[in-house]
Amino acid sequence: FGSSSQAPRGAARASRVVGAGGSCIRPHVRGASLRAGGPFQKWGTALLRRRLAAFLPRWLRLLLVAQPLAGANLGDQGTAEAQAATYWRGGRVRAVEEPLRRTPIFDGSLLPDYQGEDGVRECMEYYMDKHLEESQGRRLSAEALLDETMSPGSGETMRDLGDGNSTAFGSPERGLVAYLLMENAERGMHKDLLVSLHCLRRFFSGRYPVAIFYTNGSTAAELQRIRHESPPGLEILFEEVHLGFPEAVMQNPGGPEAFFAPPRCSMDGRHWWSSHRSCGCRCPAWRPQCWPLNWMHATRFFTAGMFRTRIFQQGGFDYFMRLDTDLYFVATPAVDPFDLMASRGCALFYDRISREAPGCHDGFDERTMELLERWGRALEVDEDILHVGRGPAAVGGQWTVGDARLFRS
Repeated sequence: FGSSSQAPRGAARASRVVGAGGSCIRPHVRGASLRAGGPFQKWGTALLRRRLAAFLPRWLRLLLVAQPLAGANLGDQGTAEAQAATYWRGGRVRAVEEPLRRTPIFDGSLLPDYQGEDGVRECMEYYMDKHLEESQGRRLSAEALLDETMSPGSGETMRDLGDGNSTAFGSPERGLVAYLLMENAERGMHKDLLVSLHCLRRFFSGRYPVAIFYTNGSTAAELQRIRHESPPGLEILFEEVHLGFPEAVMQNPGGPEAFFAPPRCSMDGRHWWSSHRSCGCRCPAWRPQCWPLNWMHATRFFTAGMFRTRIFQQGGFDYFMRLDTDLYFVATPAVDPFDLMASRGCALFYDRISREAPGCHDGFDERTMELLERWGRALEVDEDILHVGRGPAAVGGQWTVGDARLFRS
C-alpha cells in the first residue's frame, strides 16, 4: 500500500505501491511507560545542527546555521490567491511567506533559549522527535511478533498469496472495500476511482464487495459511468451520504458562519473561510496553510461517519479496508488483509506510525488524555502508540484496515 498520508505533513506524496508491511493495533494492548528525556540531553550543538539540517524547513535551517535575521527581504508578497494550490479534494491555500522567527540561542546548556518563540520550540521538538519514528515502529513490530509467538494458536499460518494468484483471496470472514467519492472542481475524482477499481480487481480480489459512498457533488452521469465502466465481476454498493458539520458547530450561536468567524480561519490578514471555505490555517505551524472544507468533512467521515452508514450498520461485514480514490494496487499483496486481521485478532491495521506535525493537533492531545483519565483503568493504553517523543502519534494514511464490528459498535 502507499505509505504517503492524507494528513497534512508538508511532504510530497510517495509512489502508491503494494507491500506486505504494516503494524497491528489490538483492542486491548499492553501498557508501556513513555521514555523520559530527549535528544537535547544527548546531542551537542554541532551534532544537532548536522543531524537536523537535511530535514528542517527553510526558515528553521536559517535559524540554525545563520545569524539572527532582522529586516530580511521577504520577497514578492503577491496575493494568497496566486499561491493557492490544487490539492486532493480542492483548494489548499498556503501562506504567502514562511513566518520570520527569532533565532534560538544555543549557549552550551541542555536546553536552548527560544526567546519566547513557541512556534520555533514546537517545530524544533517535532523534528528532533522525527528520528524516533523508525525505532519506535521497529519496537512495536517486534513486540507484536513476540505476543504472537507466546499466544495460543500462534502456529497458525496465513495463506501465501505472493505468487500473484489473486483468486486465492476471500476468507470466510465478510470483508468490505470502501471508498468515499467527493468530486473536485476539475471533475476528476470519479476517473481516479475507476482506475483504482480496475487495479483492485486485477491485483486484489473480486470476491469482496466494494462500497462507494458519494455526496450530492457527484452527477448522475458520473455515477452511471462508474457503474458501466467498472471491471466485471466486482460487486459495487452505492450509498449517498451527507457530510454535515459536527453538532458543536451547528449548535454554536449563529451556526457555522459564526463558529468560523475571525480570528479562526485567518492567514495573511485575510479570512479564508469567507473566500475559500477553508480553515485549519496553522497546519503545519512552520508553513501555515488553510485546508478545504471537503478535506475536513472527509477526515471526519473516515473517523466516525462511515461506520454509521446503512452499508456498515446493516451489511453484516466483519472487516473493512478503506482506500483513497487515487490509491492503485500494482501487485498482489503477500497476504489477504482480512485473513490477517482475523488470524491475529487485530482491531486496526496501518502502514506506519509517525509524529503528528505541530499546528495540526492543537488541543487534541490534551483532550484525548483527559478522556483516558476519566476512563481510568478501564482502558489499557500503550504509550508507544499514543505518542512519538513529546507529541501525539498518527497512524493510517491512504488506506486503513479495521474490524468493522468494533468500529460500528
